[in-house]
Amino acid sequence: MIPGLSLVILNAVKDLVENWKKGADVIADNGKRALWIWGLTMLCTPGVRAERISLNRDWRFLKGPVSGAQETDFDDSAWRRLSVPHDWSIEDLSPQRGPVDPCAVGAHNTGYTVGGTAWYRKHFALDGASTGQRVHLHFDGVYMNADVWVNGVHLGNHPYGYTAFWYDVTPHVRFGATNVVAVEVKNEGVNSRWYSGSGIYRSVWLDVMDPVHIEHWGPAVTTPQVSADSAQVHVRTEVLNESDNLQAVILRSRILDPNGKMVAENRADAGITGGASHSFEQSLTVNRPWLWSPQSPILYTLSQEVSAAERVLDRRQTTFGIRSIEFDAEHGFRLNGREVLLKGACMHHDNYMLGAAAYPRAEERRVEIVKAAGFNAIRCAHNPPSAAFLDACDRLGMLVIDEAFDQWSRRKNRQDYHLYFDEWWRRDLESMVLRDRNHPSIILWSIGNEIPEQRSEQGAKLAAQLAAHVRSLDPTRPATVAANMSGPAGDAFLSQVDVVGYNYQLDNYTSDHARDPNRVMYGSESFPRDAFDYWAPVEAHPHVIGDFVWTGFDYLGEASIGWFGYKQGWSGTGPYPWHIAYCGDIDACGFKRPAAFYRDVLWRTGRNQVSAFVKSPEPSLPNFDPNNHLLWTYPDIHPSWTWPGHEGESLEVVVYCAGEQAELFLNGASLGRKATGRDNKYTATWQVPYAPGELKAVGYTDGRANSEWVLKTAGAPARLRLSADRTEIAADGLDLSYVTVEVLDAQGVLIPQAENLIRFEVQGQGALAGVGNGKPYGTESFRQPQRTAFNGRCLAVLKSTRQPGAITLTATADGLGSDSVTVQAVARASRP
Repeated sequence: MIPGLSLVILNAVKDLVENWKKGADVIADNGKRALWIWGLTMLCTPGVRAERISLNRDWRFLKGPVSGAQETDFDDSAWRRLSVPHDWSIEDLSPQRGPVDPCAVGAHNTGYTVGGTAWYRKHFALDGASTGQRVHLHFDGVYMNADVWVNGVHLGNHPYGYTAFWYDVTPHVRFGATNVVAVEVKNEGVNSRWYSGSGIYRSVWLDVMDPVHIEHWGPAVTTPQVSADSAQVHVRTEVLNESDNLQAVILRSRILDPNGKMVAENRADAGITGGASHSFEQSLTVNRPWLWSPQSPILYTLSQEVSAAERVLDRRQTTFGIRSIEFDAEHGFRLNGREVLLKGACMHHDNYMLGAAAYPRAEERRVEIVKAAGFNAIRCAHNPPSAAFLDACDRLGMLVIDEAFDQWSRRKNRQDYHLYFDEWWRRDLESMVLRDRNHPSIILWSIGNEIPEQRSEQGAKLAAQLAAHVRSLDPTRPATVAANMSGPAGDAFLSQVDVVGYNYQLDNYTSDHARDPNRVMYGSESFPRDAFDYWAPVEAHPHVIGDFVWTGFDYLGEASIGWFGYKQGWSGTGPYPWHIAYCGDIDACGFKRPAAFYRDVLWRTGRNQVSAFVKSPEPSLPNFDPNNHLLWTYPDIHPSWTWPGHEGESLEVVVYCAGEQAELFLNGASLGRKATGRDNKYTATWQVPYAPGELKAVGYTDGRANSEWVLKTAGAPARLRLSADRTEIAADGLDLSYVTVEVLDAQGVLIPQAENLIRFEVQGQGALAGVGNGKPYGTESFRQPQRTAFNGRCLAVLKSTRQPGAITLTATADGLGSDSVTVQAVARASRP
């Protein structure tokens, strides 16, 4: 048995058994449970209000500076109509060009995409019956430097592109009449080290409520005492009385289990004078609770009502999980009293062919994919994610490090956040923590990444201030930071946080622990090629609680670092037209790369306990320089036994195997067994003369074959095959289905070198939201109804309209015929 594996399995089984005892119907049908929980959580952040009005539909948009567009009577009839989430940087620059431009000011940092200035305008009506109500306008994220007007009144500017913000627009709206929101977005200059996107790329809504209501961000729900027998749930709720009169307010708080059954209730009352507020502190006991964990991500709902004079004034529903977290150097990270090793993925926020647009399904899909690849934790790099992303982490069982900033007062780029840090850091931290504090998935608040001040006295002071502010907002989670400088010179800085992240500082783990034995540490960034070396201390030492690879999912921007290294050997316009980093364990489309299969073996997760890859006989991508193939790069190996023109040549075959030995077969003939196992880093290599046919790797434990992996030589391209990740989606104008297109030979074998042009046609109640193939360079459009294959595949994304019905996607390619897939859009509750 692999060290630690039996304990992991035992704990997972215990979780399931304990929860089974409490409600077999909840666990027995996981699919139904997930749908039920989705119904409860779809509006969980910051919560369901008495009335919430989505403003995602029917915006008017124009790119470029416009004079007077903030005025109510401005004529926007000729502007483009669209819905948000929206990201203009991923859109075509012209009908003949995709989104990349060699002269883009962000250059390789932003994948040669273009920012600029643009305007959004939204016309909306408020019911006259709502006169006297309070109205809040909420943006979950706008990149960046957003100026907002309502009916010509300037509400303010929000510089940071990654934090939610809101305005009380009550004095400025007209009830029973049309209102206009105008937003000027300015993504100017060199302000990001990765692809940021541009525009209103997350959801927008109005909250309409009584003058007596729960504070905008909602209650703070914590679980200070947790056991298998009972859990104490503490709820702190700020209720505002924005009327002129004293109100005798009653707050009723009920906890509902995943089946909707009330399991705890508390009633509190207070007299609140006009213009004042009251903080209610309520304690509720849940007997025999279901405990939230990655193996059993069960959510409860806090349902609240505010009333006065026997009239309900406000309602709020907030999902949360019952769980405990502990960190110390002796026992590591414990979730619900059990040690958990963090199998981590760093992830940027973009959704590839959709750009930064935070469609709930796109966010959910990325979490699904990394969890299926064996990860149990995500570090949000290097900014707070969308609310939809965190909702998915709660639902699916993914631990999260929520990160605030990539720089403080010292710049990394000329126009980055350092320009705003001194004035805005408190408000932006408050936005992150107050919006996200009820997510059980979040275990750490990160105050920054690779901060330039980290070896200075100023840096230590700032770290102390930021960490203290985070703790004041939420004392239940530790503060952390991701540092790329450690050793004695970093101690003053690192001592200000509770848990320390090490970016590429593996060599300092031992010496730093000897100097500070109480320090809890983790690899906050590590190189994918060194997965074994970074994981070994996690298994060996409790004070090293996990490792986060850079990166779990490939992303736009930092173009080519997974092929050239970082800024290695560039000249002229740099690596243009590269626009993808190409360093993900999972590629930008969501397909596993060899590094992800290695983690299957390293972590004993997934079905692939043996896998085989072949080193390309010549570089598989252009402009290869072996002297610069380093750092974030991974060996140029592929799951292919199709190498025409190389017959008889000796090819290197790399086998990953969790067992003690692996055996390789070529066309049925054994090429011998080799030791794998931990002493060999679970890896063996062969030199094999290429001959078409079948290459098979077999893994052995205790002398018995227990896993195999087969690669077959592909013939000529013969047909296409389409497969949808979901054949039923919501007819809400937001939901998505991802359709994989494969180029196959006559026997159904994927052709790994195929680069056929695939053309798409959509019929029915849907539209094409985007296309992609994961190829890290090129100038193809993400919006046009066609895409070339890369490694034999490409991806098309369907988006529903607001009408139920069938959506049929047909793909065709010259000489390959066509194939179709149909997705049903059905009426169901809308997502946020």
